[in-house]
Amino acid sequence: MEPVLVAAYAEMLKARPDECSVDRILEDPEFRGEFLGRVRASAAQHTEFDILRTLHNLRKRSKLPRRAAPSA
Repeated sequence: MEPVLVAAYAEMLKARPDECSVDRILEDPEFRGEFLGRVRASAAQHTEFDILRTLHNLRKRSKLPRRAAPSA
């Protein structure tokens, strides 16, 4: 499931670079719904709790892509 979550997070980060974060996905119903919609087909056997907990753990282990640094 981790590769699916990383890919979905990367897509959201690319689409909304100034707004997307793991905290926002966990706390904001709009972002959570968008994220779950992106992963639901590939992670249908997992509960919402398991998906979001795995996302949180990926962040804690530094396994998620980061925002691009602002151009100087």
